[in-house]
Amino acid sequence: MNIVSIDKRLKSIEREQKTLQLSINQEYKEITNLKSGTVPQENKKETSKSVDSTNDKTKDYLDYRKRTADEKYFSRIKQLITDIPDSNGSKFFTKRNVNVGIVADEFLYHSFKDVANFNYLTAKNYKKYKGKLDIFFVATTWKGLNREWRGVANSKSNRRKELYEMIDFFKQDGVKIVFYSKEDPVNYDRFIDIAKKCDHIFTTAKEVVDDYKNECKNENVHILEFGVNPLYHNPVGMKSVKKFKDVFFAGSWLNKYPERQKETITIFDGVVDSGRDLKIIDRNYTIDHPDYFFPRKYVKYISPAIPHDYLQKIHKLYDWAINLNSIKYSETMFANRIYELQAIGNVILSNYSVGVNNKFPNVFMVHNKREATEILTKMPDEEVYQHQINGIRNVMSNHTTFDRFDDLLAKVGLAGKTQDPTKKVLVVADKITGSTKDIFELQTYPHKHLVALDSLTEEFKEQFDMITFIDGNRHYGDHYLEDMVNGFKYTNSDYVTKDVFYDRDQLSEGVEHDFVSIVKDKYQTVFWSDSFRLEDLVNLGKNEQVPNGYSIDHFEYNSINHVVENPTTQKNYDVTVIVPVYNNGKHLLNKCFQSLKRSSIFDQMEILLIDDGSTDPETIRATRRLYEGFENVNLYRFDGSGSGSASRPRNKGVQLATAPYVTYLDPDNEAVNDGYAELYSMMKQDDELDIVMGNMIKLDNERRSNFDYYKIVTNCLNSEEVIDPKEFLKAVNMRAHSIQTMLMKKELIIDHGLEMVESAAGQDTMFFQELMLNSKKTKVINLTIHIYYAAVAGSVTNTISKKFFEKYLILEKERLPFLVRYELLDTYMDKRFTFYFKNWYLKRLNRISEVDQKDSIDTLYKIYDLYRKHLDNKDERFKEFEDLYSKGDYEGIIKNLSS
Repeated sequence: MNIVSIDKRLKSIEREQKTLQLSINQEYKEITNLKSGTVPQENKKETSKSVDSTNDKTKDYLDYRKRTADEKYFSRIKQLITDIPDSNGSKFFTKRNVNVGIVADEFLYHSFKDVANFNYLTAKNYKKYKGKLDIFFVATTWKGLNREWRGVANSKSNRRKELYEMIDFFKQDGVKIVFYSKEDPVNYDRFIDIAKKCDHIFTTAKEVVDDYKNECKNENVHILEFGVNPLYHNPVGMKSVKKFKDVFFAGSWLNKYPERQKETITIFDGVVDSGRDLKIIDRNYTIDHPDYFFPRKYVKYISPAIPHDYLQKIHKLYDWAINLNSIKYSETMFANRIYELQAIGNVILSNYSVGVNNKFPNVFMVHNKREATEILTKMPDEEVYQHQINGIRNVMSNHTTFDRFDDLLAKVGLAGKTQDPTKKVLVVADKITGSTKDIFELQTYPHKHLVALDSLTEEFKEQFDMITFIDGNRHYGDHYLEDMVNGFKYTNSDYVTKDVFYDRDQLSEGVEHDFVSIVKDKYQTVFWSDSFRLEDLVNLGKNEQVPNGYSIDHFEYNSINHVVENPTTQKNYDVTVIVPVYNNGKHLLNKCFQSLKRSSIFDQMEILLIDDGSTDPETIRATRRLYEGFENVNLYRFDGSGSGSASRPRNKGVQLATAPYVTYLDPDNEAVNDGYAELYSMMKQDDELDIVMGNMIKLDNERRSNFDYYKIVTNCLNSEEVIDPKEFLKAVNMRAHSIQTMLMKKELIIDHGLEMVESAAGQDTMFFQELMLNSKKTKVINLTIHIYYAAVAGSVTNTISKKFFEKYLILEKERLPFLVRYELLDTYMDKRFTFYFKNWYLKRLNRISEVDQKDSIDTLYKIYDLYRKHLDNKDERFKEFEDLYSKGDYEGIIKNLSS
């Protein structure tokens, strides 16, 4: 294992291990102890914490819980969930013709059970499957389905010995042995010995792939993320019942995880402050031990554990649900409920996770209780429903366990006989016109073909799995076909339709996310081709009885093809928010824009989306939707490809801004705490202010950092105001801050001709300093203004190649004259350069691919050479850098200077 891999793994795991490692390793044992009152054999030499139910505090709590908790909740709502319909199968997916023996826990088993011929194996039944299996799928588990595998996590246990015997048995039978860990990275060491005995290794955590390859001496190691079983996790019936207004959480309270519990309290208190109640299903309700007791203030919201099958349906009684991630700093490993809750139709409140933020920006991440309250109170019901539909689309289009299992089969050499052929849709127009072509081409479902009705034959129809009709005089949203096709994934219906729809601005009555037996209009329906004759479809009228249908939601369709017109009158806005966009449309919609909509001054904001030349269709769709949907959104697109940084679109935004005050917000970040409204209020109170700014939270792939610039300013000046910015910057060693925490007068930028360095990286720092140096008066407030998600995939500072250093060379060529112009070069060289060069530039050399190393070091030396003559006392590392570079020892530079 190389140094880079080791360092990367340690950094990603370190925080998790401190709070979770010992606890999770022992959790199952402790729960067993508490339930049985005995000590497991392997723990007999250890000191065991006994459960003292007679302890006064414990007894008092249990008495209080008995009086206060909602123990009859399940019996009260059981009939409600019984009435919610189940999926009737899947028309889209067929069960893979693969025989699999599986060892797994309940949730994983339910995720995969319908995908292939899965057989749950135990030490008692496995021999009867001799000669009958293609794969033995060994998933990490603590107890299995019915406690048959209790103790298997212990390498010394009898269960582990039995598992090894089963692996040997099926190896001799010619079965492919597949190991799957869903407990990485924290419990990597607990299960690694099992992985060593298997042919193929899969893990949920990208961070440990290299570790498995090295320790197991096996190159067949792959990532397998969680997914949803559309027959089990689906939105069927989600609109068939009246929703409770509470926010739902099914989970546990464990005192041994203090960081997670702190985040739980933040979310819970935010929910309560919003005026909603919580509904907590306590998985450990029967364990009468203080380590598992929810705080008293939540007891009235608690109910006992509920069987898993019922629990899936109970979620459909609620719009909102809470998820908690124990693993927060993995790119691919996070709670499976993130997938499942979206499929069921919940909007999710969650604590932070690198992977969730990258893959599912539509999940609301809560960092303080005020944000939780504002999220819950500032989304109208229609937007909540729209958000639910977006989540369903997310997982049904890309994250089903059919998709996951096909990927697994391909990796183990069994792909050929299992994958479904591509499912194609025939789109029929009465006549092919410009309008019908536009509708067709905008559809996100890729496997489609457009044909005119007069050229359609039965034989041609039979080449397609689905058939639909479109009318050029109606509106079909980009996701119309995608959503309709997804309906066939979680139902075995002959057609999917929109029984409820918009007729211009009027919403019709009808059924949503439930089975129907009437087709109101074939032009808002997709038919399964084999289930109908072409003649019958062509002659199908309106409101005709047709059995075995399913109606989805009312979005992405309108019976009138409405035309969006820009307002003829120019509104005077108070604040312009400049959003530089480049291939990050999903985050733009769900992070940046959602956070702006929560602002109390949203209608007073002019939001400028400046697209730097996006090539991603999703981003182009997102910007168009926002422009068409909100009158205070304006859109400007640069031609060609991107410029390489946010500078060009930000500079253009200033040119286009019409409001007297300006701020910036990147698409993958969030404005929080109604911060822009607070900054604007401060500006209006004092006309002499050029800038008002607040604090920032930064979240990356290692930690959460609070950037408290208020504290820096007040500690330095004993004041909230900066009057002499040059002396202030000197005093704080030129420490910069995020421009996304600032509201500034537009004239400050225009009058001084300030521009950000284009095509550069790190340009924000210099621009911040230049703004400060030209500000007559700056005020700082003690409020977090925005969240900086620094671990977003594709960010300039997260993607290290030779271009990284090339972009910084562009910046440094401008920074040096800037420092000279403002007479700050001596301060910079004395206070910042050495630290910055060593800790920002040199440390990134070990993250560069081998092919880019020489070019990157050459560029870095050019940066160093700009400043070399201004160094008074060279750091030893600089001397070594010069010496190694002069010898052409690039490997030595990386080995000696990048750690």
